[in-house]
Amino acid sequence: MYKNKNLIGKLSSYLYKLGDIKHVRSVPSLFSRKTSMFTLLLFKEASGEIIMNGRSYPLHKQQVFLVSPNVSVEFLFDRDDSIDYYHLQFFVLQTTKNHSHYVTTDLKYADEIFTSYFDYLLGRVEEIQKKQQSQSPWDVMSGNIIFQELLVALFKANFQEQKRDVNQAIKSTQDYIEQHFSLNITREYLAALSGMSPDYYSRVFKCKIGKSPMEYLTEVRINRAKQLLILSKDPLRSIANSVGFNDEFYFSRKFKAVTGFSPTAYVERIKNSSKIASLKHLLTGHLVALGIEPYATVKNHAYPISNQLRHTISIGDYQPNLEKLISVNPDLILTCEFRDFEKSQKEKLYDQIASTITLPFFQDWRIHFQTIAKVVGKEVEARRWLENYERKAENIRKQLKKSIGEENILIVGIGDGKMCVYGKRNVGTVLYGDLHLAFPKGVEQIDHYKEITLEDLAEFDADRILLTTYQHDGTEYMDQAIQDQVNALYAHTVWKNLKAVQNGAIYCLHDTQHLYTCYTSLSHDLLLDKINGLVHDDGNVQTLNVNVHGY
Repeated sequence: MYKNKNLIGKLSSYLYKLGDIKHVRSVPSLFSRKTSMFTLLLFKEASGEIIMNGRSYPLHKQQVFLVSPNVSVEFLFDRDDSIDYYHLQFFVLQTTKNHSHYVTTDLKYADEIFTSYFDYLLGRVEEIQKKQQSQSPWDVMSGNIIFQELLVALFKANFQEQKRDVNQAIKSTQDYIEQHFSLNITREYLAALSGMSPDYYSRVFKCKIGKSPMEYLTEVRINRAKQLLILSKDPLRSIANSVGFNDEFYFSRKFKAVTGFSPTAYVERIKNSSKIASLKHLLTGHLVALGIEPYATVKNHAYPISNQLRHTISIGDYQPNLEKLISVNPDLILTCEFRDFEKSQKEKLYDQIASTITLPFFQDWRIHFQTIAKVVGKEVEARRWLENYERKAENIRKQLKKSIGEENILIVGIGDGKMCVYGKRNVGTVLYGDLHLAFPKGVEQIDHYKEITLEDLAEFDADRILLTTYQHDGTEYMDQAIQDQVNALYAHTVWKNLKAVQNGAIYCLHDTQHLYTCYTSLSHDLLLDKINGLVHDDGNVQTLNVNVHGY
């Protein structure tokens, strides 16, 4: 961005004074085409164009522009274009030679600023606006100090004179491609992001990544298109446009060149393939519920059902082994992650092995189930399965209503020296969600689980308690550790004094590993069957104590 080596000294000596800040969500511009102040534009969401001194820039989200005074600025928007940006105007002052007073500077900046710290900048801008809107003059002063800190971050990140780590520069452009693949991205634009010349950038990128920047862009686009082809029923033209191809016929040719199949043939191949690798127990459960034994999966005793998959290839005990995954050569990989945005490094590697569908970890299990059914061409079977599940849940719900009324139930997980209360996920999604059983006080605020002590149990004032496992790793050691923990629990005075214990309302599933606690359709259905077996014809509920080997 900056060519003058003396510029760092100049910028650090200037005085910066924020004049105005606005948050704009409407299409019309809120500032004139030319202004005597500097202007900083941070676009959260945008589409259309911005033209500065005759040069046009396509607008997209997470974009920053720094406009010098008296530069002509024009926005070009369609009526349907989205816009959400912050517009800050400020003065830049420098001292005279005799340092007697400050005068405005005519320093020229490049128009667009490339930054990988957009979220940080946005947070600072939002903080500045709050300060500016305050009635306190000290807050206004504080806002201007924060503004100067924001400028320091921008300036430091954009100096080409600062030695940049080449690996980080290449990674930044990779991240940009993966987040903005649908835009019209050129090699020259990526080179500018990296702070290198286009030729040098291409050579370094290919050396580091093994393919040219544009080949990598095509790969990212095709991988995204694979997911859309499998998961959506959108027209080919819509899918092509959404991944950055303006021409559906060119997209089809490119897709076949990369995959060896036309888009239509590819979808049929995936839906009819038996070579599905499941990297998580919960996804394996969904496949089994659909009548599919996965081709390969992670297998251990923590989820007992996986040990009954006799024809399934093990690709790891607890985490997928990449070498094993590569060796089995799957057609499709199913996984899930805690994040709903950018991919992890492992996910990027999975994409190199086979088409990968990544489901958000915190998504509802029914959506997981229906998504997988769509992927494998089992949508009709999934709909029937869910209908049967809902009928079963409704029947059990009615029986439980008669037998226990409004009494609540606490789900307690027992681990190796640890104890937790499960909330609305896992077993809770069946008991509290599908069967409408009452929450003990405080449990409704627990999304997944909360670790507790024995002394905490009394605070929940539970009418009934279900004991299950917590963080079972499938080993015999953990089986014994949990049993020892339960024995110690039963012998403790605090436990004996609990209302549920004194009333004999304890149900034990702690020796079933995670057969019933796994957040998947199969486990939930098995749990319904188990609960259904508890309810007598006379409406009473018996105490439960089962052994996993009886399943």
